[in-house]
Formats: sequence, structure tokens, C-alpha cells
Amino acid sequence: MNPSVIRHSSFFDTAARVELLQRVAASWLGTTFMPNAAIKAAGVCCQKLVGAIYTECGFLPAGFEVPSGPMNWSHANTRSLISDYMDQQPQFCAVERQTFDATEAQPGDMVGFKIGGCVQHCGIVTAADGTFIHCMRPGGVLFGLLREASNAQRLDRIWRPIIQ
Repeated sequence: MNPSVIRHSSFFDTAARVELLQRVAASWLGTTFMPNAAIKAAGVCCQKLVGAIYTECGFLPAGFEVPSGPMNWSHANTRSLISDYMDQQPQFCAVERQTFDATEAQPGDMVGFKIGGCVQHCGIVTAADGTFIHCMRPGGVLFGLLREASNAQRLDRIWRPIIQ
């Protein structure tokens, strides 16, 4: 684990904050997929879902704007717009590893999945067992497990929301 992760406390380091995260995440279940949108019960994409959940939990300030992105970016690019953006956010600390497994992610961590040539999908870990929430086309907002083969193979980045 990156020593910088050890120096910082996760924002979701209390049972009350993890419970809030789980409640807020569950309130998005069933929202359909809609590119570059964030309207609960109407439409959302993965990166906007992550931003909305963090905002509702009080980690990100109201009005925080998550950038939009092209749907098929990873099919023609090896540079991830998600990774580039997240690596510049001081309120997150990247967990640096060559490879990850589901046990390294903690509740509240943002996880990035490689699709095509780069990280193009993301979600938030909601439980210590590796349950995470994300939004897929089709299917909309749903829970997944990091240990499921397709997720485990694609897990490429973890960013921890930190208290500075």
C-alpha cells in the first residue's frame, strides 16, 4: 500500500459515515443509465453517480461538478480521462499497486475499471466484503462484487477519499 494512504484517514472511517454511504447508494438503485447525467430515479452515468453519492454524503461540497466524458473513449485511447482527473484531486489519495484484489478496497473507496484500453468505468465500494455501486448500460444503477471474475480482472485503480 502507498505510504501516503497510511498517513491519511479515510473520510468513511466511522460506522455512521459508512451507514450513510450505504443508505445514499441504495437510494440510487434502479436509476437508469443516461450518458453524462445525474438525476436520481431518472438517469445517471457512472462518473456522475460517484460524484452525486459523495456529495450527498457530505464528502464533496454541494455544486461540485464532475466532468462529462465521451462514451466510447476507451475504444480508441489508452489514456484514461477518469484516471487523469482523479489523480489531480487533492481530496483523494490513490492506492498505488501493480495489481489489486477485492480485499484492498475499503468502504467509500472509488474503484476504476479498465474497459478497452484504459480506465473507463467507476463505482464506490459500499461494504467491507467488496460490494460496490455503479451504473451500467444496460441495467442502470446496481450493486456488484469486486471479487466477481469480470470485475476482479478489470479492477485497475483505487482512490481513497481522505480527510486532509
